[in-house]
Amino acid sequence: MKITDVEVIPVKGRHWPRFPMVFVEVHTDEGLTGLGEALPYQATGVIESLRQLGEALRGANPFQIESHWEQLFRRGADLPALSALETAMWDIVGQALGTPIYNLLGGACYDRIHVYVDGFFREGEPTPDAYAEKAVEAVALGYDALKMDVDDFLRSGKALNRGMSATELRDVTETVDAIRCAIGEGVDLAMDCHWAFDVATAIKLGHALEPYDLMWLEDPIPSGNVAALAKVRAEAGVPICTGEVLETRFAFREMLEEQAADVLMPDLARAGGILEMKKIAAYADTYYVPIAPHNMMGPVATMASVHLCACIPNFRILEYQMGDVPWRDDLVDRPHVVQDGHIALPTDPGLGMALNHAEVIKYRVS
Repeated sequence: MKITDVEVIPVKGRHWPRFPMVFVEVHTDEGLTGLGEALPYQATGVIESLRQLGEALRGANPFQIESHWEQLFRRGADLPALSALETAMWDIVGQALGTPIYNLLGGACYDRIHVYVDGFFREGEPTPDAYAEKAVEAVALGYDALKMDVDDFLRSGKALNRGMSATELRDVTETVDAIRCAIGEGVDLAMDCHWAFDVATAIKLGHALEPYDLMWLEDPIPSGNVAALAKVRAEAGVPICTGEVLETRFAFREMLEEQAADVLMPDLARAGGILEMKKIAAYADTYYVPIAPHNMMGPVATMASVHLCACIPNFRILEYQMGDVPWRDDLVDRPHVVQDGHIALPTDPGLGMALNHAEVIKYRVS
């Protein structure tokens, strides 16, 4: 089997043009087409990289995933683009062998994948009552784990000095208190800080939120200094989660060796693809650190993450987007269904999903 063509398909996503969905289809001479998705967030040139890497793969055997990945990585491939192509090749292999991708990676450890809902607060005012009401609505839909953002409570946006005013800290604390009172102790709650704070502020925030039993405090400081994050983890009093902007197992080495995080959240559509994510998870397991994959993009990345999570023993929980664009599920032929806070494993060969081109064309962008 040989790869004959690589087609890049950018589609409007939420907050367009900030978050496009970038799909890729890898075509073969035996009529099989593999599907992948790249994470273009905070990365430039993804579409051009996909096209260039696609040319490099033309004529290649899609079964030789490890070899292709290493060669493209060593020549400096854009990691989101490489992640999408790697996923698409796994899709082809699974289709050719008539089995889901997770069966090619050791088989399923779970029969369904636990998810937490990000974005439950969208379209709500950043007030304790509004956020608590939105949280109750999400729990009523069957979710038992939620994540909120700190951003809307930072009145002037993220401060250049990475500080946080007393008023902002009070507003965040009161909102978390209102949510916890509304949803009870049986629902997990996490907070994403989007790298907003310095070490002292992150520690102060952690102490303020310690009574509310957070699932984790995510990216409280920028990702560039592992020793600083280790200090936050040691002193903040709440679990620390990070890793969504890190790429490949090499970027996670120091994070694990310095024991700077309680939970790691690499993103399959950015970190290197399915097999690279499994390697990261295996490395993390040697430090007894769980994996909770970041997943902020479209349905293809979500389905690929479901396959991955199924075969990771140290899997904790998967991110799932609420309040995404209304055409999200229309873009694919088999949209995943969340029931009681879980996604069932697909049973069709490969990824178990294909693009619905009749709908994709409505939202496709140049």
